[in-house]
Amino acid sequence: MKLLKTTISKSKYFLLALLVAFSFSCSPEDGEDGAIGPAGPAGSNGTDGNANVQTLTFDATTFAGSYDSVTIPELTQDVLNNDVVLSYLTENNSVWVPIPCPYDTIGFDFSVHVALYNGGMDLDYNDASGSAYTVTAGNLQSLKVVIIESTSTTAGKTNNGKQQIYNELAQAGVNIQDYQAVCDYYGIAY
Repeated sequence: MKLLKTTISKSKYFLLALLVAFSFSCSPEDGEDGAIGPAGPAGSNGTDGNANVQTLTFDATTFAGSYDSVTIPELTQDVLNNDVVLSYLTENNSVWVPIPCPYDTIGFDFSVHVALYNGGMDLDYNDASGSAYTVTAGNLQSLKVVIIESTSTTAGKTNNGKQQIYNELAQAGVNIQDYQAVCDYYGIAY
């Protein structure tokens, strides 16, 4: 029995000594990198994003009077029914005001109301009292129209696709009243 205890005790010390020796024999420094292994298999296709975003720019320097009509062939009935259409005006090409816009918005001393239709857009200008306001040629610089195509399939497009776009933008914290925020989100140049 005594011999067994001695053997077990010596074995413990031997294993402890071996563990300590092994710990100190390992270096924290890296060795040389091995050869590069073969390429892994191709990943599966992910869900397609919404790459179908159009930005149309119109010269607004000729806009004059209390009403302007802009021909926009891209505004088809399908687009109007299913996609999101955002529009913005600027007086100086630096501050973009969303339309419709209320009276006295960022330098505008008039309000702008918009009506979209198949093939175009109408802009009505009003003063603070709601009466017609006359814009002078050169007061406005540019009109931007952003069309965000619904990601629903063409055959299955519904107004729900339009709402999905609004929900996506809201969840991402994108204020659609801010032209530059919309551009940043979709990677559109200002």
